[in-house]
Amino acid sequence: MDFFQVLFDRLTNAFSEYVLTPIMNIGVIDIIDILLLTYIFYVVYAHVRERRAGTLMLGLGILYILHFVSGALGMSASYAIFDAFYQIGAIVVLIVFREEICDLLDKIGSGMFSLRNIGKRQSHTLASVTATIAVLSDTAVELSRERTGALIVVERNSKLGEYIKNGVMIDGVLSCELLGNLFYNHSPLHDGAVIIRDGKVCAAGCILPSSKSTALPKELGTRHRAAVGISEQSDAVVIVVSEETGGISIANNGVLKRGYTSGTLKDDLFLLLTGDNGKSAKRKGK
Repeated sequence: MDFFQVLFDRLTNAFSEYVLTPIMNIGVIDIIDILLLTYIFYVVYAHVRERRAGTLMLGLGILYILHFVSGALGMSASYAIFDAFYQIGAIVVLIVFREEICDLLDKIGSGMFSLRNIGKRQSHTLASVTATIAVLSDTAVELSRERTGALIVVERNSKLGEYIKNGVMIDGVLSCELLGNLFYNHSPLHDGAVIIRDGKVCAAGCILPSSKSTALPKELGTRHRAAVGISEQSDAVVIVVSEETGGISIANNGVLKRGYTSGTLKDDLFLLLTGDNGKSAKRKGK
């Protein structure tokens, strides 16, 4: 009985010291601090939840809880071990999560500093964006009809230079004919991705990273996994045409949406590439 009383007292004291006392002394700066950390944790969680890093982060969280509990209960041996890990935890995180951290910083940077591209985006008229969408949609529908596989990546704020370099530079005017020839079954570049930059066909035959997400259906092939993979690591919009079924899909922000028709494909591409809900709604109403 004495053991449980001591345990209860220690837990109560720890709760009072680390939870109740800080709450009672919260000020305006503390609230701002909490909101900032909440946002950072949310961004990190949203980035890693469908990746291998998600389970590793969960493991680190459990170790941190054990570190806190062992210290609160006076478990000196366990606390010494967990404390040693806690001291080098930052280095371990940097080593283990180096790829995920680079991807996360790239997403944050492209989002926070996208204002610098406002003038550039405004120089592209609505007509040119609509024309690009029309070509992409018509090409996807035609390739779907012919059961020709395709993987088309539309670059946005996140630059895809490293993937453009591993392909073949095209720098051609975007057209249904050019895209059809690039994805023709006997074309040497048909298995890779085509990357669209500033309304032009920048490169073809590009190799993309494959998603490691376990949430994707097992029947999906390498094209779909590559589409989701590049959308996890950038803000690109990716169009996929299945060679087996002719189905059209869009990958964006790590999410794959399937079963598109010509009309729904144009509407979603317009929304994703312009971010204009109002204009998209008008287009749907036509």
